[in-house]
Amino acid sequence: MKRLRLPIMPPLPLPGDCVGVVAPASHLARGNEEYLEQGLGLLRAMGFEVRCSPSLLKRKHLYLAGKDQERAEELMAMFLDPEVKAILCSRGGYGAQRLIPYLDPGVIRSHPKPLVGCSDITVLLIYLLQQCFVIPFHGPNVATSQFIQGGEEMALALKKALTSAEPIGEITCTCLRSGETQGEIIGGCLSSLVTTVGTPYEPDLQGKVLFVEDVNEPPYKIDRMLTHLKSAGKLAGVKGVVFGQMPGCDTDNGLLREVILDALGAIEGPILFGFPSGHGPRNLTIPLGVPVQIQKGVISFQGEGRAD
Repeated sequence: MKRLRLPIMPPLPLPGDCVGVVAPASHLARGNEEYLEQGLGLLRAMGFEVRCSPSLLKRKHLYLAGKDQERAEELMAMFLDPEVKAILCSRGGYGAQRLIPYLDPGVIRSHPKPLVGCSDITVLLIYLLQQCFVIPFHGPNVATSQFIQGGEEMALALKKALTSAEPIGEITCTCLRSGETQGEIIGGCLSSLVTTVGTPYEPDLQGKVLFVEDVNEPPYKIDRMLTHLKSAGKLAGVKGVVFGQMPGCDTDNGLLREVILDALGAIEGPILFGFPSGHGPRNLTIPLGVPVQIQKGVISFQGEGRAD
């Protein structure tokens, strides 16, 4: 019987280690350079040294932080740099999935490092988890107002995720449908997740707990994306669904929750709402690909990955 290849937890940095900051997607909008400087300052205040890729400010291609191969080479250079112990993304926007043809999963697997990001970075997180078998981290992008304004809780959650192997513990959410389940958590930004369907790097959700979040998407668009995943057979075998804070997605006073229950009516398992990771005032850093348990509206992280 063929043994399943399991994701590994990459070595975690220590306070004082060097972390790299890359721009895999959009470039910084004019006037937002201060977010980068403030974000780098927060990383240094956590005790990290910081190394930046050239495309953070110097290059621009269309709405991207450089051409695809250039951005991919910079990301791969961070994995290969022995002094860089973790990699954080500057911002999302669009463009991360354009890097995938230029990435080398074998090199990433042999030089595993924590990669942190959210929003458009979702496609890279799923790629690392299911193509490279390295556990990634869903958390804040460095050069964003969210990270700057996130306060001590967001910064401490990022630092703890990067420097401690202890599970993050229990988080209470709103329970849209009760139930108990357990499985490995996978997901990220819903509008990015659906773009992977039909590609070689689409996620395998069988037996998983699906985490999805988004921002400023009206209920009918959330319905359309969930229905697309369901019609594509991606939700068959999902053991539960956890929604993020979904800011700007429920403009009709409760309609979003009705839409979620209607679209996922045939899906087994609990459905939670309000998990504090992703877009929203709270963006706690969490590992993907690790076991979680859901019981009475509480999601608890059971572990931080397994070696081969």
